[in-house]
Amino acid sequence: MTSKYEGGCVCGAVRYRCGAEPVATVNCHCRDCQKTSGSPYISGFVVPAQAFELTGEVTSYATTADSGKRSERAFCPTCGSSLFGRPEGADLVFVHAVSLDDPSWFKPAVDIFTASAQAWDVMDPASKKYEKMPSKDPA
Repeated sequence: MTSKYEGGCVCGAVRYRCGAEPVATVNCHCRDCQKTSGSPYISGFVVPAQAFELTGEVTSYATTADSGKRSERAFCPTCGSSLFGRPEGADLVFVHAVSLDDPSWFKPAVDIFTASAQAWDVMDPASKKYEKMPSKDPA
């Protein structure tokens, strides 16, 4: 697999490679992402699952999204770094941008679940905004 993007957890026990260009780059402001990250949103990019290669073991848990579908959230069992999510019924992986070895290329194109955004959360005025999940690919 040709690697375009690589990253992993803070302790190095879990690594990943993405061999495809992102299909979307987003900031998600849903309450689950806020609680998971301890911040007002999670910045991430979406890649096809077949282009995502994982080494090391992750621990995961599932939550129910606003859509009513389950979303698996994966993290390192050693250091606790939150790494990616996998939405039920989609062959996609939502990779947390801060887990990249080089996140400098990342530029979120949209903000989703802005209805849940905190009043003190300052968003980029140039990005597209969606109160919930857009009905088609966000970016």
